[in-house]
Amino acid sequence: MDLISLKVILEDRIEKLTLSSGIPNTVELLHETVKETFGLIEDFTLHYLDEDFGDYFTLHSTKQIKNKGTIKVVISPSIVLTLTTLTENQTDARNSNDNSSCETDTRADYQMNVTLSSEDGVILSPLESPNRASWPDQIIIPCFSVAVEAVLRNANEEFVKDGTVLNNIRVRSEIMEKLADYMYSFTPYPTGLQIGEVAEALVKAHPCLREPGSRNGWTGWMYSLKYKMGNYRSKLRSLGFPEVVCNSLKNKCPNDRTPAKNIKKARKGEVVFLPRYPTGDTKEQQELNRKQLIAESKKKDRTAIKDLMCKTFAHRRHDVITLQMSIKDIKDRWPALFDVSQVSAEFQRITTVNLEPKFMSKLDFYTPKLLSLFQAKKGAAGERHQAQMSVLLQV
Repeated sequence: MDLISLKVILEDRIEKLTLSSGIPNTVELLHETVKETFGLIEDFTLHYLDEDFGDYFTLHSTKQIKNKGTIKVVISPSIVLTLTTLTENQTDARNSNDNSSCETDTRADYQMNVTLSSEDGVILSPLESPNRASWPDQIIIPCFSVAVEAVLRNANEEFVKDGTVLNNIRVRSEIMEKLADYMYSFTPYPTGLQIGEVAEALVKAHPCLREPGSRNGWTGWMYSLKYKMGNYRSKLRSLGFPEVVCNSLKNKCPNDRTPAKNIKKARKGEVVFLPRYPTGDTKEQQELNRKQLIAESKKKDRTAIKDLMCKTFAHRRHDVITLQMSIKDIKDRWPALFDVSQVSAEFQRITTVNLEPKFMSKLDFYTPKLLSLFQAKKGAAGERHQAQMSVLLQV
């Protein structure tokens, strides 16, 4: 029987699989062969490349693959979600330990929580409202498990002695998972530059992970992390995380149904981008609250309006982001949103920043520069503004 060769795409590399006995009769046998050959410990499924569609599909029969065909290993989701409610004392304790490196990374980055005042904002549980910080100026590699840290410590010592690099599939797999989780704590869609920063920081922190023959020692890690983030988002999408579900192909407009087109993601300063509906609440209930909000807006009952605007925040963000409604449609559905007080409150719900003090402080900061620009203006426009400038300078 002729040798059969298959191209196998793993999450962090591409390998060649040679089958001396030909393609197995069942998918289960092929699954076991791939698992034993490449030392995989995670649960996974096999996908095959369909030449007609140019895309990967779940492998249901080994008759769907041929010699020199391509199969892809897709790791099954293994995320364990633990929902806890933090008390006030626990929150204070977390804040007081911000200087401890590993403990801070695992708690602050992965137990994400945002708390807004009941007067100005909306309180959501950690799963419903992930609290995102801005991308850090300096990447600090999080701590891995005790076993992996021990392996890395010994490998780093060996690297210093004789330049031996670490090549351990299990260690690499955990590193990839941890770094994907770390990047997701800042953004589900890191740029290529940001992923490169993480890869570079990883190799600097653990020199034993340098890649022989690589131009800078971390290019391969960068590409592996980029592919890993795609798989990580797929896991979260299957678990119903709104900020990645909104970018699935079925939720896009027909003209935008390509993976990289019109990605909806948080902009700079947006802490709460696309939250889940509050626990025990449904889309239908929120729609009823929206209609009640319109009635209260006509009555101009500010207390009721404030309460209903907080309750319907998730529903409103769904309209704005997922449905991409026009300004006119939003104004028809959410007239209270265009009230001056609610503009400031909505800004705080999204960014956790009080709009008016922030605006005024920045205005004070830039006022001297603006005045100097106006004073330098000549001609008829300068003469028209001269009277107003005199008043401002006196004040």
